[in-house]
Amino acid sequence: MLRRLERQFVMLRHIPPRQIARRLELTLRRRLAPRLASRLAHEPVPALAPRLPQPIFAPRMLLEREDGGWRFWQPWGSMELPLQIDWQLPGSDPETVSWRINLHFMEFLEAVDDEAFVAIVSDWIERNPLDAPNAWRCAWWSYNLAIRVVVWMQQIAARRQRLPDAFVAAAVASLAQQLRFLERHLETDLRGNHLMRDLKALLWAGSFFAGPEAERWRRTGEALLASELAWQVLDDGCHYERSPSYHCQVLGDLLEIASLRHAGLCLAAPLEAKLLAALDRMAAAALHLTHPDGGVALFNDGGLGMAYKTAELLEAHTRAGRPAPAVGDGAFALPAGGFYGLHAAGEQLIVDCGPIGPDELIGHGHGDISSFEWSVGGRRIIVDQGTFQYNASPERVQVRSTKSHNTLVIDDAEQCDFYGAHRCGRRARPIALGYEGSADRLVFEGTHDGFDRLPGRPRHVRRFEATPGRLRITDRIDSASSHAGEAGLLLHPDCRVSLADDTATIINGPVVVRLSSSVPLTAEPAEWFPDLYTRQPTTRLRYAFTTADGEQSLTLQRVAAKPFQTADGPTSAGPRTT
Repeated sequence: MLRRLERQFVMLRHIPPRQIARRLELTLRRRLAPRLASRLAHEPVPALAPRLPQPIFAPRMLLEREDGGWRFWQPWGSMELPLQIDWQLPGSDPETVSWRINLHFMEFLEAVDDEAFVAIVSDWIERNPLDAPNAWRCAWWSYNLAIRVVVWMQQIAARRQRLPDAFVAAAVASLAQQLRFLERHLETDLRGNHLMRDLKALLWAGSFFAGPEAERWRRTGEALLASELAWQVLDDGCHYERSPSYHCQVLGDLLEIASLRHAGLCLAAPLEAKLLAALDRMAAAALHLTHPDGGVALFNDGGLGMAYKTAELLEAHTRAGRPAPAVGDGAFALPAGGFYGLHAAGEQLIVDCGPIGPDELIGHGHGDISSFEWSVGGRRIIVDQGTFQYNASPERVQVRSTKSHNTLVIDDAEQCDFYGAHRCGRRARPIALGYEGSADRLVFEGTHDGFDRLPGRPRHVRRFEATPGRLRITDRIDSASSHAGEAGLLLHPDCRVSLADDTATIINGPVVVRLSSSVPLTAEPAEWFPDLYTRQPTTRLRYAFTTADGEQSLTLQRVAAKPFQTADGPTSAGPRTT
């Protein structure tokens, strides 16, 4: 009990009092939500704007007709649904909860035909009233609602001339009710990517509807956008949650917001300039955090299928008239986000030596300071383990633990004190000790204070020296006391490995990498989680040493690879724009 209280105290002291107060307020508001139902439903429905904002991304095929029902797809798999969808989807296990939440996002509406669109939306309206028991827990949860109303508004705009007038009237009335609820339950207690979704919904509604209520939604959205751009988008373009997956999600949201100018949304000139500048920085950062296979690095929470691909985001960015980010081969540094690395043809090294997240929103952070991912010859070789689930469980704690990442553990201790689903008490602070970069070389050295509570305040100091096709990592433990260190290297599931004491040969398709270490290597079974609820068996290499052993090093050297091929042929040096 005392330990639990101590953790709670450490976590809460990092959260601004106004956000704690807002959480308490929202908790009460949500429980009283059924009393709002009649009032929100009977207020006048605002008129539609003369020019409705249109979707800017291609529709995603997430729902298909199959054997008298539906096949519902998510990154981790698919499930059968009856023709009349069971919106409650009974079950309390984490995967079922995720299926239920994604049902209420209703992103699957993008690619269904008009008849199905009308039937499904009408069914949702009838069977998910606000005054239903516990409606606020899923169907009317602010985040789920914010995603859903934007999908409805986009699809009504795209299909308007083909939809029955009676249906449009009913859907628009429901939209107005949902938006009024969202306006009263904005996630300012949490902020982050959730609040970005909320404010995007308000801004979209401000362009979709006309009249005083629409203007109020627009003004509220603009005020939130101004504050969140300054807070969430760092100077180097990284999103402040330090997750490449959430970075891409927020970039997509901001691109959609920017597109509203085509429907008549006129942001104040200073705010529009800040939005466009943030988009340019975020687009460049997204390229730095993307591997040659087109997928992002998996640092902190995230998944390869969580957001639009980097290439889709950059296409939307340039289609909006913004300059394509010219990220050429060579070293890069994103010091605010804490990412450093090296680009070369078909290669990508990404080092994570930044905060695990903002102190007031640490829930997506992992104990991965000084971890890294490495691709060569267009193939992923060293990968972050990824994220299996978000629900509180021993597996959730294990996935966030230091030992699950490509970094060093001292005395089996943790960099950070993770507990629950999204909580963290004590957290490590990264320290960048030095960075040198050129067109064909990276040198980076960093440490952190995550083990300072141990005797002698040990510091893990890691140095990366990279050139195309070669990576050398040097580890040492700075401490006057005796300590044992152990580091891991998680291989991509496509890799095969053979060990011989202090050397290993890693093969991924045509790519062959020789690993040599100053200490013996061992191998153990492991798993890679490229998306939620997705497991792929793989191998983790480990090596161990003590402070008495002094500095240790390992070298990864590509010894064979066919030229890396893109859809247009072999790569060459030059700007990376996809």
